[in-house]
Amino acid sequence: MNTPRAVDVGSELCWLGLPHPLLRWTALSGILLGVLYTASPATVWFAILVGLLLVWAGHDLTPRERRWVLGILGLALALRLLGVAALFLLSSSDLEPVGSILPDGRYLKLRSLWIRNVALGIPIYWWDNVEAFHAYGRSGSHYLLAAFQLALGPMTYGIHLLNVAFFVSGAVMLYRTARSAFGGVPALIGFAIILFLPSLFIWSISALKDPLFFFLTAVCLTSAFTGVRTKSWSGRILAFVACALAITFAATLRQAGLVILGGGLLTGLIFRFIVLNTRAMGACAVLFVVATSFVAVTPAAQQRVMGQLRRAGAFHYGFTNTPGVNYKLLDSHIYAIDHLRARRLIDRMSAAELARFVIRATVSFVSTPIPWNSASPAAVAYIPQQMFWYLLVGLAVIGCYVGFWRDRLLTCLLAGTIVSGAAAVALITGNVGTLVRFRDMVVPLIAWLSGLGGCAVVEQLALFKGGGPHRQKPAAVEQ
Repeated sequence: MNTPRAVDVGSELCWLGLPHPLLRWTALSGILLGVLYTASPATVWFAILVGLLLVWAGHDLTPRERRWVLGILGLALALRLLGVAALFLLSSSDLEPVGSILPDGRYLKLRSLWIRNVALGIPIYWWDNVEAFHAYGRSGSHYLLAAFQLALGPMTYGIHLLNVAFFVSGAVMLYRTARSAFGGVPALIGFAIILFLPSLFIWSISALKDPLFFFLTAVCLTSAFTGVRTKSWSGRILAFVACALAITFAATLRQAGLVILGGGLLTGLIFRFIVLNTRAMGACAVLFVVATSFVAVTPAAQQRVMGQLRRAGAFHYGFTNTPGVNYKLLDSHIYAIDHLRARRLIDRMSAAELARFVIRATVSFVSTPIPWNSASPAAVAYIPQQMFWYLLVGLAVIGCYVGFWRDRLLTCLLAGTIVSGAAAVALITGNVGTLVRFRDMVVPLIAWLSGLGGCAVVEQLALFKGGGPHRQKPAAVEQ
C-alpha cells in the first residue's frame, strides 16, 4: 500500500493536501480540547453555548446596535466568569470541598450529587440518602442538576456555569422579545439593568435555583407572546406547549411557581382583554362588581378569602422568627405574646385587621428595607441598590402607560406577572433577606417597563428643554 508522500508546494510542505502548520495547530487544539473536556466537560459545553448565544443575541440587529448588545453581553459574561473563578480559587479543597457563595447553594449541590450517586449505585452515608429524597425542600432543580451530573460527571463548580447560562439565556430571550415590542433603546436599557444589577448578578453566579426560575419565566413570557402574535397554528401550538412545560417545571421549583407564572399569564391576558375595546372594559367592570358583591354577601366566600389571608399571615409570622433582620406587617399586639397565642389570634383576625395587613404588605414590598433603618454593614451596602429600586418602580409606572400605546400585549403580560409575583411574595415574607431574594423574581420584568419609562421621561425632558411642541399621543400598535 502506498503511503502518503510529502510534496513541496511553494516553500511549504503539505501532508494529505494540508499545510504542516495547519496540521500542527489542529492537533494541538484537539489535545487542549481533550484535556479541558476531561478536566471540566461543563466548561466546554458552556463555551459552545456562549458562542451560540452571542450569534443569537446579535442576529438581525443594526451594526451599531449589535456592537452595544455584544459589548454589554460580553462584559456581563466576563464578570460572571471572574466571579466563578474567584469562588473556585478561594474555596479550600481540604476544608470545604463544595464551595458556594450562599449556604443554600452548598446544600443544593450536595443534594443533587447524592441523587446522582444513588442513581449510579454508588454507596453514600445513610443519612445523606435520607436527605437526598426528603420531602422538605424538595425541588425539581435537584433532579435536573443530578441529570446533568449523570451525563457530565460531578460538577460542583460547573453548576455555577450552568446557572450563568440559564440566567444570560433568559436575559437574551426577553431582550429580543422586548426589542420587537418596545424598540431597541428601551430593550437595551432593560437588558443592561438585568445583567448588572448587583443582587441579580450574585444570584446568577450562585448555585441556587433562582437563575433556572428566571429562565423558565423568560420561556413562559416569550412563548405566550409569540403564541398570541404568530399566525401559524403549528407555531402557536409549539409556543403554548413550551409555555405550559415552563409553568409546570417552575411549579416544581417553588410552591408559588404556578401562581406566579400561571396566574401572571392569566392576569396579563385578562388585562389585555379588558383594554381591547370599550365594550370589553365595560363587561369586565360589570363582572368585577358582581364578583365583589357576591363575596360581600356570601359568608362562605368571605370565609374562603379571609382564610387564605389568615394563612398568609401565619406564614409571615413564621418568617419574623427566622434569623436575620425582620419586619412586621400584622397589628403590634400579635407580636407581644407567645407563639401559640399569636397563632390563635391570627386565626381569628377580623376583616379590618386583614385589610391593614394587606395594605402594609403592599407598601412594604416596595419600601423594605428602609434605607435610614439600616444598621448592619450588609444593609448599608444595599442602600444604593434600594434607592435604584425606588427609581425603577417609579419609571415602571410611567412605562406601563407608554407600553399601553407601544405594545399592549407584552405590557399586559409583564404587568400581570409582576402583580401576581408581588402578591405571592408580599403577603408571606417577614425577613428582609428573604424579601429581597423573592422580590428579585419580578425585578427583571420591571426592568423592561422601567427602560421604556426612562426613555419616555428623557424624551419629554428634551422636548421641554428645547421648547418644542409636546408630542401627540402615539397611536396604539394594536387596534
